[in-house]
Amino acid sequence: MRLIEAMQLSAGRSLGIDPVGFAGTDEVAQRHALHAGMVSVGLLPGRASSDAMVGPARTYAAALRTVYRPGRRYGGVVRLVLAQDPALDAVGNLREQEGMIEGWRGQGSGLEVWYGGGNHFTLLKAPNVQGLAAWWLEGLVVGEVVS
Repeated sequence: MRLIEAMQLSAGRSLGIDPVGFAGTDEVAQRHALHAGMVSVGLLPGRASSDAMVGPARTYAAALRTVYRPGRRYGGVVRLVLAQDPALDAVGNLREQEGMIEGWRGQGSGLEVWYGGGNHFTLLKAPNVQGLAAWWLEGLVVGEVVS
């Protein structure tokens, strides 16, 4: 279900998959439903096999189970990009973002935070990506001058 939610965020619309019905089916039927939904919104070409989703689904599941804890603190400034989660209201987004900031605050010699437009996926698409690129390049120039 988390992969379906991510794909819906990426597409900007529903894949048309009923969560209850999806949960009650086996892995093969789930893969076919995911494939059909992704084809319907243009995330996959119609000629793609539903087996094309095996690797991405397993990789996504592994990523969800992965917890990263740095072995040591980074010596430079950490630059954190935050985006809105459309599944949360304003209070929920604020709480999540404050938690992320707090979690990253001690990981480097400083923390720079940029609040992007869009969500996790649309942040990297026009027009949102232009603001991200400008902020990132500005930090590189400042970093070169300071060095």
